Amino acid sequence: MDKFVKIGKIRAHYVEAGRGKKTILLIHGLGGSTDSWENNIGPLSRRLRVVALDLPGFGLSDKPRINYSIKFYYGFVARFVESLKIAPVAVCGSSLGGHVAAELALHRPDLVSRLVLVCPPGALPRSFKGSPALWRYSKVLKATSVKETKEALAAVDNKPVDDAYARSAFEKMSMPGARDAFLSALAGSAKAPRLNSRLDRLQMPALVLWGKDDIMIPVQYAQPFIQMKKSRVVLLEKCGHRVHRDRPELFNSLVSGFALEA
Repeated sequence: MDKFVKIGKIRAHYVEAGRGKKTILLIHGLGGSTDSWENNIGPLSRRLRVVALDLPGFGLSDKPRINYSIKFYYGFVARFVESLKIAPVAVCGSSLGGHVAAELALHRPDLVSRLVLVCPPGALPRSFKGSPALWRYSKVLKATSVKETKEALAAVDNKPVDDAYARSAFEKMSMPGARDAFLSALAGSAKAPRLNSRLDRLQMPALVLWGKDDIMIPVQYAQPFIQMKKSRVVLLEKCGHRVHRDRPELFNSLVSGFALEA
């Protein structure tokens, strides 16, 4: 079910499904939206209450001309969680959303019961200037058609995406402010403090999922997360950066099982 909530001056869009006793919050990656979880919300909602948020600047949420830093995002998500009164909640973030989720867990551990990180970028070395896949994906900013958008989306994992998903992505990226938000969020993630030396502060159980074939953020950068105190790291074969799209049944099983653990 599509819903909207006002957080400060920003009207945020989110999708809610399921009536499980435990709730999981899904946070998409750069350029994504609640559509990113189209293969996950339904299956996860069979056992959990699922809340999927469009981060400001993306999807159907407002797109003001502001600095979309990681600090802004985790602060906004904290207020969103408090507004919905769902804390403490299991939080699952993909890519940029994983970076946001990790910072949320570090700064507001009272809001996060369990943490799921999917190919997060927050522990990349400063020397990492972006993979070739990232720069190919960034062509989505200049896409003038669904076809060009589809080509840019396919660059993430060298795998095609369906027409419906590409059409939705093109429409959302064509909204006023969307392209500026994309660039600002990309820069915000690159400039944010690294997670490496702070991950050992996390006290809640964490599940880290990484595709072995990830060409956006190669699996070699998973090492800092492997060293987390309470982390369970799963490297998935035949899987790229979009673990939840590449292997949805396995992803849904792993995440729901982890979220429901006592």
